[in-house]
Amino acid sequence: MIIEPRQAEPGALRRWSRLALYLIARGFSFWLGLVLLACLWMFAGQRLPLIDGMLALAMFFASILIAARLDRPERTSLSDVLKMLRAHAFEILVFATIIAVAGALIWIVLLARPEVPWYAVFYTRHASVEVLSDNWFVALRQIFVYAAYALGLLYFGLNIPGLTSFFQFPCTTLLGLPFRDAYRLGAMGQVRNLPAVLAVGLMFILLPVLSVLLLPILVPVLYCFLGAVTYVGFREIFLGIRDNRLVERGGEAVTAPSP
Repeated sequence: MIIEPRQAEPGALRRWSRLALYLIARGFSFWLGLVLLACLWMFAGQRLPLIDGMLALAMFFASILIAARLDRPERTSLSDVLKMLRAHAFEILVFATIIAVAGALIWIVLLARPEVPWYAVFYTRHASVEVLSDNWFVALRQIFVYAAYALGLLYFGLNIPGLTSFFQFPCTTLLGLPFRDAYRLGAMGQVRNLPAVLAVGLMFILLPVLSVLLLPILVPVLYCFLGAVTYVGFREIFLGIRDNRLVERGGEAVTAPSP
């Protein structure tokens, strides 16, 4: 089977965002619960930046797979989601490790300030929170700022030249392509839809910042949302499926609302 990336129709970002919100609504409780738990783990492991980065990547990739599982007509349970995540646990671990390690090496070689030791990417006490603030809003910001910072950097990790492309992970897990083939196909789809993909990247950067400043508890929701946006974009570009699939309601199958 030959897969040819398509060019998304105009208004892709608005459409992908709307359809992603519908997918989140289908399984909001357990989806958000998993990601919220991961964000709390990231706060607990704030002294281990590399591990935190791998966890952030793993949860983002898991959000893409959850969106794909929810985009089915049958009802999805927590056991269905966990089964799918277990089936792709190896791919999640490999992608998270490769990107996190590559990002760490880029930081050590090119970006680290001279006064910062090279091992800070593995262990650091810099800016770590010892005691939560008595102010609940400040405390929420202290908890979720690490997850927001990691989410803001994810887009760059998904676009390391010669190593990763934005749609590479879903091409590997959902299309069954090898790593390098998925990279090339993902890069082709990205180039053909560069304005939309760059707009998604801008959301990766701006939305975490706004969430931390205005309502930090939204950070876990952003993982769900951006993962779902990535899946919806992948679905339209590589599968030619523009709308969410049929949903069973009261024994009747109905389509998701169209733009």
